[in-house]
Amino acid sequence: MAPPTRSRSAAARLAPIAAALALLSTAAAAQESAMVKMLRSGRVPADRQGTLITLIGRQGSPADLGFLLEFATRPEGVSQESRTLALDALSEAARTRSVAPEGDRSKIAGLIRGESAPEDREARLAAIRLAGAWKVEGASAALAALAADAGEPRPLRDASLDALADLGGPSSRRAIEALSGPGQPADVRLLAIAALASLDVDAAAEKAVAALGEGVGDIDAIAPLMGAFLDRQVGPDRLATEITEEGLSADAAKLALRYMYSVGRTDPSLVAALSNAAGINAEPAPLSEAEMQQLIADVVEHGDPEAGEVVFRREDVNCVKCHALSGAGGDIGPDLSPIGASSPPDYLIRSLLYPEEAVKEEYQVRTVLTIDGQIFQGIVKESSNERIVLREATGTDRVVPTADVEDEKSGGSLMPKGLPNFLTRDEFVDLVAFLSRLGKPGPYAIRSTPTVQRWRVLPLPSASDSVDPDDAGGGDLPASIASAEPVSWRAAYGKTGGTLPLDEVARSLGTTVFAARGEVDVTEAGALSFSVDSPEGLSLWLDGEPIDPAGSFTAELGVGRHALTIRVDAEARSGDGLRVEVTRAEGSEAEFTVVGGP
Repeated sequence: MAPPTRSRSAAARLAPIAAALALLSTAAAAQESAMVKMLRSGRVPADRQGTLITLIGRQGSPADLGFLLEFATRPEGVSQESRTLALDALSEAARTRSVAPEGDRSKIAGLIRGESAPEDREARLAAIRLAGAWKVEGASAALAALAADAGEPRPLRDASLDALADLGGPSSRRAIEALSGPGQPADVRLLAIAALASLDVDAAAEKAVAALGEGVGDIDAIAPLMGAFLDRQVGPDRLATEITEEGLSADAAKLALRYMYSVGRTDPSLVAALSNAAGINAEPAPLSEAEMQQLIADVVEHGDPEAGEVVFRREDVNCVKCHALSGAGGDIGPDLSPIGASSPPDYLIRSLLYPEEAVKEEYQVRTVLTIDGQIFQGIVKESSNERIVLREATGTDRVVPTADVEDEKSGGSLMPKGLPNFLTRDEFVDLVAFLSRLGKPGPYAIRSTPTVQRWRVLPLPSASDSVDPDDAGGGDLPASIASAEPVSWRAAYGKTGGTLPLDEVARSLGTTVFAARGEVDVTEAGALSFSVDSPEGLSLWLDGEPIDPAGSFTAELGVGRHALTIRVDAEARSGDGLRVEVTRAEGSEAEFTVVGGP
């Protein structure tokens, strides 16, 4: 196979910046940094301009950022890619340093909605967030209209409500309250209540309990609502009080509890209120020695590790979001691949029941309270004089400027103490049995042959804009895959043995036809062999070039990251999984790793 074609170079993509920058005014040049003066000169090579724009976002003064604002809001002469780079840089400054540009910041409103709005979704998203961060009152009407428009993408509507909350003020509050009433679609209503929580937590708590009581679907649906209360210093207590006074159905309470545990939160007052409504004992009595010994015996004699792996992978249990297996999964807690070989069943049982008893220093929780009453928890990934980066239980990195920190403390675990409340005794036994086999010889041993463990998956149309699986290797990458935005792809992980369970993916995506993408990072060029367990129902592309999936293929790959994309028709496969092994071809000197992580 010929080496894969490269995408457009950075120089080609950024070349339009040079001409646009040369047109900008030089009136403020005396106050600007050397970086901005270099860009204004028009003499900076195209392949360095993007780097300079990013550096301005990270280090630039308000005057420097004013230059980027002028550039990003120019109606003509700026490419979409260049505009996005500038908006991203402005967002970086607002998010990590709380620094705003000099000049007329109201210009950003023109990029939110209407004819002047950029086509690129990420650019619009950045503009929406900037309008909130900069308190641009003139953007209120555009933000409210966007939030109410069911035809707009969900991420933009979410961000617009957050921006309205950031704006505050009577007009923004009226817009939020109008969208938080019973007559609104459930998704809009919950997002609006979440936004209201940052303006008036008491009013939001009353609306939240009413909405939860009417039924809201699943964890994903209530995530913004619950997250908004958990992010406020007084939010959990206020919501707990409202639940205690007004009551809540057992099913709604269990759903809210599952969400709390999935993000590593066990705020006592709210857990107690929800547990009481759900009929769950939030603080079960410690196991006696006899009970512990019986539980250990059940794990050894009756535990089913295969069923336990299913429990481990369940979304409501959330283990995969925090812990990796075979290098794929969350990186909030330790990789559990060898845990069974080094830990006896009683240690595993105690770790699940009492997670705060033994937390390694690098996995201790940092709790940060901000000057505006927000509270965040996570594992510290970065700490400097300028910012703290917390990896939350969801896998999201929360950036908190140090100037915004009111107080902070360390200690505890992100692993929820009440997790076993949502497992039957048999499920708990099976889960411990699975963990106890990890790393031991057999089907759960650490494997020597690399397989693709971390996939990105994307739902696809079953017929239109697709390919014929019987004509594999004969066509270009379908537009439905090639044009999909990065945010549309979801993470999916192979099982310990290296197989991606297709039925599980199909359930999560709501379709049996989907794309799956794995990646290989090559550090020393050479030939790699890819072995696919079965070609049934598959069409393959490597770096966009079609591949004949006859079972295995070899490709010469240069240094860098390479993507294997597979269109899967799960119903056309006789097996229930997909397994792809990657090895160095015979005689090859290639060095590589299969990309894992979250």
